[in-house]
Amino acid sequence: MANRDVRASPLALFLFEAEERIVNEATARLRQSALEHYRQMETIDLRPRVQADFDAYRESALSGDAEPFCSYLADVGRKRLQQGYRLEELLFVLDTLFAVVWEAAAAAWRERGAQAFDDLRRLADGISRGKGRLATLYEEKAKKERAALGRLSAAFDEYLRLRKAARDEGQENRKGGTT
Repeated sequence: MANRDVRASPLALFLFEAEERIVNEATARLRQSALEHYRQMETIDLRPRVQADFDAYRESALSGDAEPFCSYLADVGRKRLQQGYRLEELLFVLDTLFAVVWEAAAAAWRERGAQAFDDLRRLADGISRGKGRLATLYEEKAKKERAALGRLSAAFDEYLRLRKAARDEGQENRKGGTT
């Protein structure tokens, strides 16, 4: 980061100092969850995903701009959607990461009291906006799939109608030819 003031902030110090503890704990919670995708994934494969999530989250929290985190989550969401992940699973990952961050921040900043409010708000804002972006992505995908299914259903209905009409015409021709 180029901005030295951001690095010196209590929020930045906390997010860099607690990084390993947060990523390890979030990874462990996901591996212990009821969600099959994460429970069955080896820690060596899951931890880098959690680390990438945390890195993107931290950068947005420090800059105060949630858009980079939202864009990152939209990219991940598209990939996970193609891999068969449900929206609830991705939201669970964010909830788990945020719970660990929040617990660590609350413990670390107990003495700061009201001074910690702005930092805590920034932490919550990034996750909230990211979850909204994921939900929108999945909703758009579901709408497209419903529309495609509607078009396919209409085309199949038309095919059946034409097939029945051709069959009826063939029967009429056979009747007409034998009389």
